Parts: sequence; C-alpha cells; structure tokens
Amino acid sequence: MKKLSIFLLMLAFMAGCANNKATESEYDHESRDGVSFINNDLDRTEDNDTMDRSMSGDQNPNFINFDGKRVDNQDDIDQARKVIAAHEGYRPGAVWINGEDMWVTAYRKGEMTHQEKMDSQARLHKDLIKALPSYHVEVKVQEDRT
Repeated sequence: MKKLSIFLLMLAFMAGCANNKATESEYDHESRDGVSFINNDLDRTEDNDTMDRSMSGDQNPNFINFDGKRVDNQDDIDQARKVIAAHEGYRPGAVWINGEDMWVTAYRKGEMTHQEKMDSQARLHKDLIKALPSYHVEVKVQEDRT
C-alpha cells in the first residue's frame, strides 16, 4: 500500500512538472537576430480606463491616511444639527455618518402618536435632503422625556 501511494504521489508530481508549451496561436512571436520574443500583451480595453485611477482617503474610508490630512465630516454634522434646531420644538440628538449614509436622531417635546411621528420624520427628512443632498439620510424622531 505504501509503494502504491508513493507511486501515485510521484506520478502526480511529475504530471505537475510537465512541459506546457504554448501554441503559436496563443502568442505572437517575433524574432530578431536569432532571438525569439513572445508578446503576450493582451488587449485589455476594460482595464485601460481604470489604470490612471489611484486610491485616496477620500475614496476609501478604510485607507490609511499617510499625508496627515484627516477626512472630516464635522461640518456636515453641524449642518444637520442646525437644520433640526431650526424646527421649533425639536432638538438634535446623535448624528452619525458612514460613507454616503447619515443617521439623524431628533427629539421632540411631548407625546406623539404614530402618525405625528411619521409626519415629523418626513418633514425633517425633506429638509435634511435639501441641506445635505450628497447623503442617504435616515431620520428617527423620538419623544423627549427630559
């Protein structure tokens, strides 16, 4: 049994080391002064428009920032808080930004029915979209019980 398994292992090893010569139809051959060159440069038209792009911290929030310039969303957070504060009876809560998504919490004094809560969320959502059109805004209105 050992001899059979060693034989099969050697056979598999030798098959992996087989000489796989490419046919002339796969590559373009060019020869100069007795030297044969193989041109295997494929036509990569789909990759040509992405060749000049580079990744920066503005494009990928997980990219390590080596230049010391911090990507800061504090201005957008302050703008969202101003929009909420402009509505009478509301106070801004937590504002979170993750890429293109913004989650906003607003507090309103007093008790609200479900319909009032939905209407106030829609009103705030509309105003936040006008003020910050580059974000996908999710608004949550809660009762302020303080």
